[in-house]
Amino acid sequence: MAAYGYLIQNKVFLPSINSISMNIPIIKKLELLREQLQKKGLEACIIPTADPHQSEDTADCWKFREYLSGFTGSAGTLVVGATGAGLWTDSRFFLQAEEELRGSNIRLFKLGIAETPCPEQWIVEEGYCSVGIDGAVFSTKEAQSLSEFFEKTGTILETGFEPYEAVWTSRPHFPEGKIYPFPEKFSGESIRSKTERLRSEMLKAGADGMPLGALDEIAWLFNIRGEDVEYNPVGICYAFIDKENLILFADASKLKSETESYLQKNNIKITDYDNISSYLRHLENAKILIDKSKINYKLYQSIPANCTIIEMESPVALMKGIKNPVEIAGFRKAMIKDGIALTRFWMWMENAVNQSNKENLQDEWAIGEKIAEFRREQENYVCESFCPIVGFNEHGAIVHYEATPETAYKVSSEGFLLIDTGGQYLDGTTDITRTWSFYQNTPKDYKEDYTCLLKGVIALSRVSFPTETRGAQLDVLARQFIWERGLNFWHGTGHGVGHFLNVHEGPQSIRMNENPATLKVGMITSNEPGVYRTGKYGIRLENLIMVCEKETTDFGQYLTFETLTLFPFDLNSIEKKLLSPDETKWINDYHQTIYEKLAPWLNETECNWLKQKTGKI
Repeated sequence: MAAYGYLIQNKVFLPSINSISMNIPIIKKLELLREQLQKKGLEACIIPTADPHQSEDTADCWKFREYLSGFTGSAGTLVVGATGAGLWTDSRFFLQAEEELRGSNIRLFKLGIAETPCPEQWIVEEGYCSVGIDGAVFSTKEAQSLSEFFEKTGTILETGFEPYEAVWTSRPHFPEGKIYPFPEKFSGESIRSKTERLRSEMLKAGADGMPLGALDEIAWLFNIRGEDVEYNPVGICYAFIDKENLILFADASKLKSETESYLQKNNIKITDYDNISSYLRHLENAKILIDKSKINYKLYQSIPANCTIIEMESPVALMKGIKNPVEIAGFRKAMIKDGIALTRFWMWMENAVNQSNKENLQDEWAIGEKIAEFRREQENYVCESFCPIVGFNEHGAIVHYEATPETAYKVSSEGFLLIDTGGQYLDGTTDITRTWSFYQNTPKDYKEDYTCLLKGVIALSRVSFPTETRGAQLDVLARQFIWERGLNFWHGTGHGVGHFLNVHEGPQSIRMNENPATLKVGMITSNEPGVYRTGKYGIRLENLIMVCEKETTDFGQYLTFETLTLFPFDLNSIEKKLLSPDETKWINDYHQTIYEKLAPWLNETECNWLKQKTGKI
């Protein structure tokens, strides 16, 4: 187990995000940054939430936006100008950003609101004539888009602005976690098979070689995992593949001797992490496949002008997104383990809420820790798959709420509890949300909201659709019943899920925004609509679902979804009169499946509890 994380007193830990120093006032940090802008002859800069690998979750040393602004949400862009500053984030973080930016003199801009300008528009409107970015933390696609926009407005864009040393004096060190082999008994496919498939796709595209920067793509392709990013079992590295070579660019200190032997046995050459730019600069007259959304601009600029760029989406994304039989079997095992852990947790939770001693009430932060404790009892558990979201009453309306010991609410016997968590098992990755009412007589409005949301979950779960269908074409199914109540949610309905990898992955999604990726057999995605009533409660219900074949008709092949998650919905929150007979049957059948799958692994007391929670409605 120690090879898959840091084992301390029977608990697995990955590096903590809490090492980022926030002791210096935000206003002072911005002053230091403005001094660097002035020294470089710049009037503004753009600081994204990103690392050189375009990761959604980053290691501490790249959380510059968080350090400067104090905003801890996982998505946001900070713009600092000579006289003003703004932070752009989406609806998941509006409430959180308003709180965390208070007193910072940083203005909040809400993405998705009609009147909100994009960061580059605001820069021009404010009259800033020169802008700096660090090209290493912008994708090539983003940097080129900015360049085109600013060129039209006469604004100078400098792509080598790197103020870290002067501004971030307490910057955390480069990640030092180990990279380790991921056995084929879990991955289900050899490195040779994966790389041959990738080379075949490169050949079809007319490419000689391809650099890889996305950490999860490299981990999947080379059957390795790592310890560098909290919740995501990936290691900081780059890779390059051509017709003859497989090269991993990673610091030697990250590789144990057995890992080096494993890589060498699979014909993977190893060289230092920082050598990637030099390697690309020495390419000559090569045809290079580039996914501009996944290679940072600094690396892109290293490719010689005599090379031909073939731009297309990384073939690895689709290869990785379609799970093989071993991965699918692993997901099924992980869902049973998660269901066992959650059954034991919710039994504990109900007992804690029902205790008469109010001083012993559990708080949101402790609840997140307790869920991990029950998961830790399961075989092949490594860590949580993301920071637990535990929101009681109005905290549940903050979409990505993160409790702390200081801010956590106590959970009482009158209220609503939203819990969104997931586990990383060697078998697979889980992600589940349930919202629970602790009222004996649950309020009518809440039950109607909950039931309409559940109807959306059911509609998406049961849909039959033809091949080549995109997620955006199905998104309305999850929203239709809450739309009838004049409600909506602004996050996506579904994201892809990695196999013992990032809990968020592409290329597929289910959301209102158009995405050209089509849903294919073997893809696993979430099904998680929500209702958020500010100041009252939030409701989100989430299962993981897998695309599978249904039937072939005169009109072609049709697909559907199989629900993988194994844990019941809250019967106390359902307004039965709002359900159709088919919807009622779906819930009863799903609950029966849950009981049948989990009961063999539970003791008599646990079985009795689960039988009650999966009873017919």
